[in-house]
Formats: sequence, C-alpha cells, structure tokens
Amino acid sequence: MKKTKKHLSLLLLASMLGTGVAVPFNVLNMDTVARAASHDKQDDREAVEVTSIKSLNSITLEITFAEPLSSTEVELNNALKNFEFDNDLTIRNVPQRKTGFESTYIVPTTPQEEGTTYTFTYKGEEMGTFEASDEKINMREARQVSNDTIELESRLGDRVTDYGNVIEAYAGKRGGLDFELDEDNRYRGREYQIISSLRGTQVTLTPRNGEPIVATYVPFTQNTDGVQEPKFRLPAGEELEPGVTYTVSSDWADFRDATFTARDVDPLTIQSVKAKNETTLDVTLRRDPREEIFPLRRITLTAPDGTELVAQYKFTTRNGATERLKLWMEKSWSRMSPIRWSQ
Repeated sequence: MKKTKKHLSLLLLASMLGTGVAVPFNVLNMDTVARAASHDKQDDREAVEVTSIKSLNSITLEITFAEPLSSTEVELNNALKNFEFDNDLTIRNVPQRKTGFESTYIVPTTPQEEGTTYTFTYKGEEMGTFEASDEKINMREARQVSNDTIELESRLGDRVTDYGNVIEAYAGKRGGLDFELDEDNRYRGREYQIISSLRGTQVTLTPRNGEPIVATYVPFTQNTDGVQEPKFRLPAGEELEPGVTYTVSSDWADFRDATFTARDVDPLTIQSVKAKNETTLDVTLRRDPREEIFPLRRITLTAPDGTELVAQYKFTTRNGATERLKLWMEKSWSRMSPIRWSQ
C-alpha cells in the first residue's frame, strides 16, 4: 500500500511540475493539488478580457476583447456555449471580426428588449453589462415575391449595410462593396447601421381584419449588390391571399412602407432536370425569377417502381440567364433512372 501511495505522489508531482507550480516533496497532498488546479483555472479565466461591449441596434452587438479569439472559439457550436447573456438573450450566428480591427467582433443576437440591462458571460466568467439598444434597422419597404414569400428592402445608399460588407471574413470578396468602418461605425464621415446575420429572425404579417402570420428568414437570401433584400417565408402550407392588404412589423426593423396588397403569382416551372452526379441535380427553370426564392424548396423524384426521393435546394447556385439550381439528396438515386419530377 505504501508503494502505491508513493507512486501516486510522484505522478501528482510530475503533473504539477508540468504546470509550472513548485511544490516541496514534504507537502505533496491532495489539497495542494486542488489549489494548483484552481490556480490554473484562474489563469485561463484571466486570459480572456473584454474591453468594450456596445449594442449597435436591437439585433447587433459589438464586443471588443483584449486579444483576438481563436477560430475554434468562434465556431458556431462553441460560440453558442461560450457567449452567454441573461434575460433570455442569445447569439444567433457566428461572431465575426470587424474589418480593420484586431479583436472587435460583430455579434448577432436575438432581439433585445428595450430598457433591459444585460450581463455578458464568456466561458462562464462574467465580462460586463450593456444596455439594450432601442434602435431598429431602417427598411425601405416590404413586398411580395411569391405566394408564400416576402422580402424586405434596405439600401447601402441609406447607410444600412449587411455585416458581410464590414467583416474580415468577406474582405475583398464583395465585389467592391466591402469597406472599413471606424470605431464609431463611420465611413467617410457617415455612420452606418449594421444588419448582422438574420439567421432565425422573424417578421409578422397582419392581414386587414385577419389574424397575424409569422414568417421566418430564408437562409442565404441577403443580396450583395448594395440592395439588401432578405426573404421571409410563411409557415409550410400557408399562402398570401390575393387582394388582401398585409402590414409587416417586427421587433428589430422599422419600415418606411410596411404594407402591400397580395397578388396571385405564377409558380415556378421546371424546364429540365439533369443529373450532375449521383446526389446532385441541375434544375433549369423556364424563366429566371431574378430572385433567390428557391432556397429550402424541394422537388420529388419518382422511379418507375414508385419509389420516391426528395431533393432540397441548399445553396445559391444561379448560373446564366435561367435559374440553374443544384439540389443535394441524402441518398443516391443512380438506380432510379429514368425519373419523373414534381414540385
């Protein structure tokens, strides 16, 4: 038994020496080990320091750390655990480093509640507080693009920018629209509103004399040509009623023109379907809708024996005058040819 204790003591000592903690042989015990481990954890916490927290608008924070975060720390799954707030506020997407800054991040959040003071905690350590912003994003108008989808328009010329234009990850990749804001979010003397990631955001459509309908952001539909036109889709199976006037509202945006009268929009018509490979299809539409309205849409593939597979559009893949779309399937359909398709 004494031999076992001796071996354990030597192992503990080796472990502690590896941390840089000097420990005399005659005081080596579990209490000392616990104190050393606590010392290490304290050093880890002190390694991360927040120097500034600002709420830019109701869905966007700007957080400055003393040192840049690692790429691993800002991966979505890690960020969801590391970036914590009280009062039910959460982040909605990856924190992105602001162009021209070493350790300042644009952080998308769920809508902040006006008048609320929030506490920011990073990796379990309280980092500071901030006041919710009562500023909403300025949108020009809301309008219909299909029978179940609307879009909101804002413009760079109105000093409203998608955050993709001002973050390091997209610098030099925005067709000349990327630029650097200063510490006050000004460019050439003009202050800009920043639309952070809209992932998971919603708006409410209220028909005249009807019940409100909630529409949710359709991923990857924010334009990059200076006119931001994010799309929002009604719940599955619901459509706008032609002739009815709708008013759009939200807790994160203000509208210059928030009403539109719905019309009946012809559905997309598939002209051809070609196999790109065993799990990818190219779909060409009869006409180019000139809008990113296909994301999350599906088509059904039917084999001669009646077997069906569903293909869903995932990413922006427009190509040429017609809308050419790539759809990825979870299963191979190579043994299903010939196929029929339905929308």
